[in-house]
Amino acid sequence: MRNFFYKIAQFMNGRYGHDKLNMALLIFWLVLQIIWMFTRFWVIGILDILVIVLIVYRSLSKNIQKRMYENRKFLSITSGISKKFNLLKRMWHDRKTHRYVKCPYCKAQLRVKYQRGKHKVHCPKCNEYFEKRILL
Repeated sequence: MRNFFYKIAQFMNGRYGHDKLNMALLIFWLVLQIIWMFTRFWVIGILDILVIVLIVYRSLSKNIQKRMYENRKFLSITSGISKKFNLLKRMWHDRKTHRYVKCPYCKAQLRVKYQRGKHKVHCPKCNEYFEKRILL
């Protein structure tokens, strides 16, 4: 068995492997697979095959620079979405101890300790002070 894994490792040596774009394509493929199971529409079946071929092609490609460029482009497009979800996750985690306020000058999100009343908040990004009233 060890020899088998060694041969696979040798085969994958110098190839690109998996990245975030491949994972997104895999999730897209799974969604297409579920839709195809219920509809059996031939266009979705062909698209399903094309996506899995693209995943395998990207994984086994030896053109590492081009695959890295594609992944970097994908990450730059989706970074805004992931930042928003990370902020929502932090807001949910801190919901009992902190509140998040937006700076009126630079629009940065600031984390303020949860105490009711007026607070004088300092924004470290633009170095401005402003007052914020926390109710709930």
